[in-house]
Amino acid sequence: MSKWPRTFNFKGKDLPYNRIEYNNPSERAVEVPIGFEFLAVLPKSARVLEVGNVLYYYENSLSHHLGVISRKIVDKFEIELGVDNEDLMLLSSEEKYDGIVCISTVEHIGQGVKPLGTYGEVAEERDLEAPLKAIAKIYDLLAVGGTALITVPFGTLTDGEWYIQFSGQYLSLLRKYGIPKEAVVTNFLKLLDRDQTKDSVKMLWTEVDIFEVSNAEYNYPFATANAIAVIELSKLSNDFHLNLNVEPTPLYYHMPYETRIELSQYKAQLHQIQDEQAQLQLQLHQTQRDLEQSHVLLHQAESGLAQSQTQLHQTEGELEQSQTQLHQTQEELEQSQTQLHQTQEELEQSQTQLHQTQEELEQSHSQLHQTQEELEQSHSQLHQTQEELEQSHSQLHQNEEELEQSHSQLHQTQGLLAQSQLELHQTEGELEQSQLELHQTEGELEQAQAQLHQTEGELEQSQAQLHQTEGELEQSQLELHQTEGELEQSQLELHQTEGELEQAQAQLHQTEGELEQSQAQLHQTEGELEQSQAQLHQTEGELEQAQAQLHQTEGELEQSQAQLHQTEGELEQSRSQLHQTEGELEQSQAQRHQTQGELERLKVPQAFHTQADVQSPTQYRLLLWEGWYAYHKGDLKGTAHFLKESLNCTPLSPTETVLNWLETFSQFSAEKGVHLDTNSLINSAEWKELMRRSLNGKLSVAVR
Repeated sequence: MSKWPRTFNFKGKDLPYNRIEYNNPSERAVEVPIGFEFLAVLPKSARVLEVGNVLYYYENSLSHHLGVISRKIVDKFEIELGVDNEDLMLLSSEEKYDGIVCISTVEHIGQGVKPLGTYGEVAEERDLEAPLKAIAKIYDLLAVGGTALITVPFGTLTDGEWYIQFSGQYLSLLRKYGIPKEAVVTNFLKLLDRDQTKDSVKMLWTEVDIFEVSNAEYNYPFATANAIAVIELSKLSNDFHLNLNVEPTPLYYHMPYETRIELSQYKAQLHQIQDEQAQLQLQLHQTQRDLEQSHVLLHQAESGLAQSQTQLHQTEGELEQSQTQLHQTQEELEQSQTQLHQTQEELEQSQTQLHQTQEELEQSHSQLHQTQEELEQSHSQLHQTQEELEQSHSQLHQNEEELEQSHSQLHQTQGLLAQSQLELHQTEGELEQSQLELHQTEGELEQAQAQLHQTEGELEQSQAQLHQTEGELEQSQLELHQTEGELEQSQLELHQTEGELEQAQAQLHQTEGELEQSQAQLHQTEGELEQSQAQLHQTEGELEQAQAQLHQTEGELEQSQAQLHQTEGELEQSRSQLHQTEGELEQSQAQRHQTQGELERLKVPQAFHTQADVQSPTQYRLLLWEGWYAYHKGDLKGTAHFLKESLNCTPLSPTETVLNWLETFSQFSAEKGVHLDTNSLINSAEWKELMRRSLNGKLSVAVR
């Protein structure tokens, strides 16, 4: 047998796959042949209605071969020749039809517009049970003895916004719209495999029972429906009265498979982004603390530099005082020299005056030595000032390294933030509000980063100026050391000869000029340093302002995250309440079914009444719970025992009871958050033995 057969089996008959290249990679591959087979067996005189313009696109190739008769086609939206643009729900109930066919249409009635906008209508309020009401309307339009064929996607009950995927529980609601149970026959087809190429139809569909398609998903693993239900209606009598004013049943509608997957991915991304944001905030706070610490150290360095400058000014004043005394000594020495030249011939006569002059000279030497001691003391203070200045420079370099480290951390933080921004852009509608706030935060952070970069540039400029000042100060210190050496040399020469003293004085004047020049340069450097410090203070103020804005933005972001967490909590609470309401509703439905069963049993002879007629639905529900709990614990024998006991008190027919077992097990599993493997359960030896012994006995009683 070929993997890709050209036919499929439906109700014991082989039908050819639809091979017309129009929308056939979907469930149309089997729906179209089933629809044409239904029309082909109708009498030629039958009045036929098609709801939804579907078969029109295929009948040019198949209708004559299959003998398809003419029919009335109604479609609310499609404008085609021979198609009446009428609303099914507004058709007159007075006009009856012998046959009605509807291919994949009723699941869209009363729902929204398809995402691509190809069909559907915008409604102020969707009716999740509108597809059931459409089926009730089709049943109402049938003449007595007439039949209808309806196909719908089947599996997990799903609200796809523009369609409803039916489930067994959803399909059972047809009874509350007055359609008799015996008027409905449903068969199921499941898609097993499909080739993704579009050159030809390569699909494998097979007819299965309801249990094998109860968990089928729309759009997974293949595109569009992965299972369909073929609903056949038979009009039994004219006793049916259409009543659409029925309270809706609060069932749990799953989101589409792809939506659930995307939502779980978005939640995971959101948690990852929140973790990264928290990490970024911690790193940013650490950077801010490091920056504040560097500011404190920088202020300390500035204070030490100002103190050293004060000591330097004091030393300069003492040096000027010693220079004044030296000039005075030089003038007195010149006067004594002049007198000495004038009184050389009267040397003997002026010896007394010479002794007096020598005493004055010794006094001037004493003053000169005192001046030298004061100068050495000023040098010592100057060296101490230089050491303090070097220490402040060392602290400043250390602060610069810490600041560079904080900048590196800030750049790393920016990289992580950019990555989180890319992930946030992938989040859809549920995160749009937080994305807007995050974009605002990014803008403010980029502004703060730009200001920080500007601050770094200005700080580097001030550091360069400070290095230049240090160089000039070192140069002036070298010149000062050179001046001290020359001054000592001049003092020695002054003691030796008067001529050498004059030469030393000339050199001293030259040194004084150079010292004044270095002092002028030093004052200029101090002015530039004060200007750079003022700029640095201004930059620090701007940075603090940016940090305050960033803290405010972080607070707003944390508030939005708290609101988002609160919303998620409320959503989970509402879901829990909905599950509780569903359980209560199912209990009330079970009680209603029991009441209906008791009313039906009143119509048959008393001899057919069994002990099950007086059993409580609470006992039936309790036995199902015990059976599910045994299955959850792996005790399949216990499961079969409790299910067999439940047959004695079920308010349903045998087939409905089996279907109710699986639906109830699925509900209990969903409430407990565990997975129900339906295939494993129904294929187990215990289940098959239960079906063979217990259910057959129950069926024989029902047939009698």
